[in-house]
Amino acid sequence: MESGLLSQVQMISRPQLGEELPLVIFRAFRIFSGRYLKDLMGEKGATAIFQNAGRDLGKELYNLLKADTLESYIDNICNFVRETRIGLLVPERIDEEVAVVRLDECLTCAGMPNIGERICHFEVGIVAGLFESFLGARALRAVETKCNANGEETCQVTVQLPQG
Repeated sequence: MESGLLSQVQMISRPQLGEELPLVIFRAFRIFSGRYLKDLMGEKGATAIFQNAGRDLGKELYNLLKADTLESYIDNICNFVRETRIGLLVPERIDEEVAVVRLDECLTCAGMPNIGERICHFEVGIVAGLFESFLGARALRAVETKCNANGEETCQVTVQLPQG
């Protein structure tokens, strides 16, 4: 991500309409963009684009959320996710092998009916980028292991951490 792009995105001038928008508009943008990309590039290509964009955002967010310890860093991330209303991030398991985090009330799909697929690829990328930045690692394997849109009770991301 270009340096400072996040600060540029934060500059909003909508004196009459403000910063808020209905969640349904955000979801429509995400779902329709994803379907269009899938039609153009196939499922793997569309997933890669959303994940890589999320990774870039995660890496830029690292600069806002970094801390001296992993525990403090995770606390900062959880607070940020809640404050920005992305969802409620709950660390399920974080050890030397894997990081598993749950995203309750996910802005992309909480409450959606079961559409038979996992769709939170952007969120997967954000989590991967946050861990890659903290650990100084490159391209950690990250997957969505649960998704509301797939009929599961929450969204969950699993990141394989570097060994050694």
